[in-house]
Amino acid sequence: MPLHPTFSSMTFRDDLWWVTAPVPVSFFDGQALAFNFETDPESETWDAAQNAALTFLHLTAKARELTTPYVLADLRFSLEVTSYGDEEYEEEMAAIQTSEALWAQVTPQEVWVIFPSTEPETPYVLLVTEPSWEQEHGLQLVLRQGHQLVCLMPNEPHLPDLSDPQRQGVVHPPLELRSD
Repeated sequence: MPLHPTFSSMTFRDDLWWVTAPVPVSFFDGQALAFNFETDPESETWDAAQNAALTFLHLTAKARELTTPYVLADLRFSLEVTSYGDEEYEEEMAAIQTSEALWAQVTPQEVWVIFPSTEPETPYVLLVTEPSWEQEHGLQLVLRQGHQLVCLMPNEPHLPDLSDPQRQGVVHPPLELRSD
């Protein structure tokens, strides 16, 4: 598959990543984010990576709303295990009940498309964000093939073992985000 026009600005960043200029992302209300691909556009895995990224680009804010309970659970977990040293902030975060209030605390950063070693034929789209409650490690939403939420985890380009449904952050069964 030839390079889709959406990714035509892609350049080689280092020995592993290809990166695009920021692209509008409907999932985040049109905010423009760079896409980082772990695969070369000339490789055998490019078609799958590009398809996963394009599938993700078709997701809207409605799909983001479906992920809200999982992101809210991450916030609640963080409040349980972390002392922020600011009681007023902790109370403000604990009081969040609506999707709008929650997502106002999350800043999207970029998108990564990877093939984990555990599933070398399956592309994963990683939505890298910086929520106000986890600025040190961030929070990424992990989407199998660009449309199934399978995990929430700190920002890093490597996936944990997703086969353990009891693991913190694993979404089991995966949450389908496509509405078609």
